[in-house]
Amino acid sequence: MVKQMIFGTALCLGLVFSSQQNCFAQEKTKDELKAEREALKSEMKSKEAEERKAKFEKLEAPKPSGVASVDELATNSTKMLTSTKEINAQVPEMYKRTIGETVDGVTDVTVKKPTLEELVALATNISTQIKAVSDASSSVTTASSDVKSASPMQAPKATKSLNYSKEVLALVGPELQLNLKVVNNLIATLKSANNN
Repeated sequence: MVKQMIFGTALCLGLVFSSQQNCFAQEKTKDELKAEREALKSEMKSKEAEERKAKFEKLEAPKPSGVASVDELATNSTKMLTSTKEINAQVPEMYKRTIGETVDGVTDVTVKKPTLEELVALATNISTQIKAVSDASSSVTTASSDVKSASPMQAPKATKSLNYSKEVLALVGPELQLNLKVVNNLIATLKSANNN
């Protein structure tokens, strides 16, 4: 229970930090933004990030367990997983369109730069998903209690479903945080390019 509360608090603080970072990012120089982007690119291509994405593909939504809170959590977790996969596809594309090269460093200047509104909409979507992860993390405690009081026939399915939800939340939280950092950098980069 304490672990979930800490996880939820960390996610909320991450959301606040990322929002504040966006405000401060506007004051960074182009070189500082580029250095930050290089660090983020390394993080996006890290072994940990690749393993997370591989795990995303292996996760399968469980069948209903008959325990309402657990099934609702699993349904919400599946929605978050799907949304995170979609965001994972959008972020590298926005990166390429903003910077003029792929995350792997392949130059591509033929793409149309995104508008500030497109990037802000993506950042808002990611922030909304981070809040959903935080909210879902807080309902893990209730679901855990319901699993303990479930009938012997429901308990195994409910446990499997709860474990699925916990794994989804543990995977999508860091992924969304990373994506938000990248998009905030792209917003600041686009703003700095428009100011010159």
